[in-house]
Amino acid sequence: MIADLNLTHTSRTMMSRPLKRGRACMNCRFLKIKCDGIKPVCGPCRKHPKDDECEYSDGPARSRTKALEDTVQRLEARLHELEHPEDSTPSVTLYDPYPKFPPELTIPPSYPGPSRSLPNTPYHQLPRVLSPSSSSPESQGFTPLSPFSPPSTTPTTPPFGTHGPGSSLLGIFDSRGPGIATPESTSSSLDDQNTCEALLQTFRPHASEFGFFLHWSRFIQVAAQSSRSSALLNALYMWGAHLSSDRQRELYFKRKSLQCVAAELTPQSFLHTIQTEVLLSHYFFRTGHFLEARAHTATAVALALGAGLHQIRSINHPDVPVMEILEEGDQEIHLRPSADAIEEGERINGFWAVFMLQKNLAVALEPPSRVCGVFEAGGMQIDTPWPLEMSDYKQGLLTSDIHGDSTVRNFLQQTPSYHERSSIPAMNVKACILLHRAVYMHGQYRPNVPEREAQSWWTAFNAVDQLITSVRSELPDLAQLQDRSSARTILLTHSLLNAATIKLHSIFYTDPTSRQNCLAAARDMFRFGGTNPQGLGYLNPIMGTLWMTACNVFIDELRRIRTEPAHGAWSLQMASEQEREKEMLSSLHDGLDALSAFARESLLMRHQLTKVQEALGGGAT
Repeated sequence: MIADLNLTHTSRTMMSRPLKRGRACMNCRFLKIKCDGIKPVCGPCRKHPKDDECEYSDGPARSRTKALEDTVQRLEARLHELEHPEDSTPSVTLYDPYPKFPPELTIPPSYPGPSRSLPNTPYHQLPRVLSPSSSSPESQGFTPLSPFSPPSTTPTTPPFGTHGPGSSLLGIFDSRGPGIATPESTSSSLDDQNTCEALLQTFRPHASEFGFFLHWSRFIQVAAQSSRSSALLNALYMWGAHLSSDRQRELYFKRKSLQCVAAELTPQSFLHTIQTEVLLSHYFFRTGHFLEARAHTATAVALALGAGLHQIRSINHPDVPVMEILEEGDQEIHLRPSADAIEEGERINGFWAVFMLQKNLAVALEPPSRVCGVFEAGGMQIDTPWPLEMSDYKQGLLTSDIHGDSTVRNFLQQTPSYHERSSIPAMNVKACILLHRAVYMHGQYRPNVPEREAQSWWTAFNAVDQLITSVRSELPDLAQLQDRSSARTILLTHSLLNAATIKLHSIFYTDPTSRQNCLAAARDMFRFGGTNPQGLGYLNPIMGTLWMTACNVFIDELRRIRTEPAHGAWSLQMASEQEREKEMLSSLHDGLDALSAFARESLLMRHQLTKVQEALGGGAT
């Protein structure tokens, strides 16, 4: 107790006397009053407490007032430096860490051909691979076989060194050529009216191949009267520059479209925003930027589903989705009814364009076990009617008795629809569905499963096989079509169906029947329906993936021929195998020629050609 009292007395004594005297505190200096210098709190500050604590400049740490004074001095010096740059040299040189056009990764091109050849095959017997210096596609084996002739004006393409093929975990990248000016310095010359109109005319003949689903004339008229579609217009200019090999404008308009697309999303312009995202996704897929392609596809899918485009004319979900809720009064904004048949057709075709884009990217970029996406999720039901040509909507062929009811499910289950109208776009979508389904079944196949599961799988296998045959029988003769846009769509439909057959039957490639189905589909892939594919112009980016699938069939067959032992009469068997090997090499030659011809203007196809060359170089083990 006594010790505690002594300690308390000592503490009170220490608190009552000054700890240390020194110079005046900051508050007293500022107010210009006499300070006794007592620490930690001087006499004037004890008598008249202030918001700011009593501070001394000679303390162990820099006082807050001193720190503020130093900051003011530093800012004043910096301000003088900026106002009079000629009087002083900046202590730190600033630069922009994010250039307007960031350099992109490249690797050297892999032409002219494989470094290794198939065993026992003389080099002169290998399929010819077109070199970058080839003068014309026709001189390398492509001859017109149909009414379609090569385009009268073929865009000039830059040397292969400008866009060398590359690969990474995210995709393949093209590189920015040297000497490209920034958009700020050349924007006045890059986007003049005459140039933009020329870019639109370059893109228009091939618009449907890259997901354009709007009514062209109506959109141009709306865009001329309004500035709401600047992102979409810039995307169209970007595509026109890309197809014209105008790299400078291509990068300039791509940047402008990416800057505008997110800011322009409103309930009134949602369809134009979806169109922009579809065009950007096709562009990034074609140029090998797979991550960006996936991202823009996901945005397009989210917008299409959010706007209810998958339930147009639905008899199961008649409710109109809520597009937006205003803060004032919690007012709901619903998707307004279509103004006319053309606008309704734009919405229907817009949904199926997004649908096909998602499935094609999944087939091209995902392993078979992971091709399923949001459209296959539980509870997802697509009721939107099959797409028609834009002219069909204008003619009133989408009659009032056509309703949507489980469109995709009924097709796969072969449930007839009495009000369905057949069209070239509808057959194209069906072929896309069948390829996606075949790839999915390929990834789900397991040799040893319970009997009930095996029976279910075989039932689905036979259904898809029958649907492939049924859709193929409905296709018109490609060689007799005079419209290039329709011919390109039919060629794509044929190729999708052939790839579906290959994916479905390659599971049982050791079975003679399935092997013959694969080989027949691969051969048909490169017959092109009796047409010259280059005469059709630019093709959908998925074509490279489909051609690569067919080329791999021929490579696998060459390996099988050279590794399987001969049976029966040796000389007769060898002669037969040599003829078969020659036939496979000829077919493979056609596939490599097709990939090589289109690789000049598509980095994606150049990359896929490289993959086929690598498989060809691996040979048989």
